[in-house]
Amino acid sequence: MKRRYESGLARDSGGSAPLEKRPIIMNILSRAIPLCLAALLATAAGEPPDNGVVAQRGDVRLTGAELDDALGLLDASVRAQVTANAQTLSGFVRERLLNMSVVVEAKAKKWDTQPDVIRRMNETRDAVLLQTYLVSLVPPDPLYPSEADVTEAYENNKTRLVVPRQFHLAQIVLTAKPGGTPQEEDEIRKKAADLRAQAVRPKADFAELARKNSQEKQSADKGGDVGWLREPDMIPAVRDVVSPMTENGISQPVRVPDGWHILKLLEIKPAGQLPLLDAKPQIVQALRQARAQRLVRAYLDDLLKAQPVQLNEIELTKHVGAGK
Repeated sequence: MKRRYESGLARDSGGSAPLEKRPIIMNILSRAIPLCLAALLATAAGEPPDNGVVAQRGDVRLTGAELDDALGLLDASVRAQVTANAQTLSGFVRERLLNMSVVVEAKAKKWDTQPDVIRRMNETRDAVLLQTYLVSLVPPDPLYPSEADVTEAYENNKTRLVVPRQFHLAQIVLTAKPGGTPQEEDEIRKKAADLRAQAVRPKADFAELARKNSQEKQSADKGGDVGWLREPDMIPAVRDVVSPMTENGISQPVRVPDGWHILKLLEIKPAGQLPLLDAKPQIVQALRQARAQRLVRAYLDDLLKAQPVQLNEIELTKHVGAGK
């Protein structure tokens, strides 16, 4: 999930068009990387979970080391967003483990032996090879960009460097196991409704209710506090409930994939201008990426100058319209 104020926001020092409108060769290639990496994930079976396992679905397990590897492949700003709190990180883990489960299922059905799939996997492998090689040709310049470059980019993109609304939430979570019976689901829903009724009583202590009843241990130990969440980053079911709430309001029970949540809105930060100091890391990253793209383009242009591509126009025309 990429921050809306982090993508394509800066101009390069030459004052050219916004970076989001420039050709981004390496970004396009990098979209294929998760497919290749997912195909290489290994799974463990038949052993009980241990302390090194972060999540498990049947025999498919995600270890702490594998999670660290996956997070390490993310862009720094995206990684910071994913790891900002337990809710965003657990969402990332669930999605990754589900993808791993699907890969295991596909391999069990020998999907990876189909000729078309093999061709696509080879294309992905070559894309990773190409991207990583091109990156190695343009090492970052630690002196670039200058403070003046950063300030200019900030001023040029000030209207888009904004922070969305943020909500400080606490929660009480009642988990629901996948595939539970309607009766089990109804029992959990009724318990959630009862806890919500207790939470809205005069002088009720939401934090204490969370400590005693919430089944999400990390936040329960902190009185249900899950920290600050940006409005665009919330899952739709939670965002729809929280957005119209006022401070200290308590929601009706909300059904999300892992169970029922009762949410308390502790504080709200309105949307506003992102200060230069806070915007600087992503501006530096955007300017360095633009520099790398320019250097890669120059390298490719030099290759063409040294040995141009020769086209067989007769053969080429045979393939015109082949995609229709």
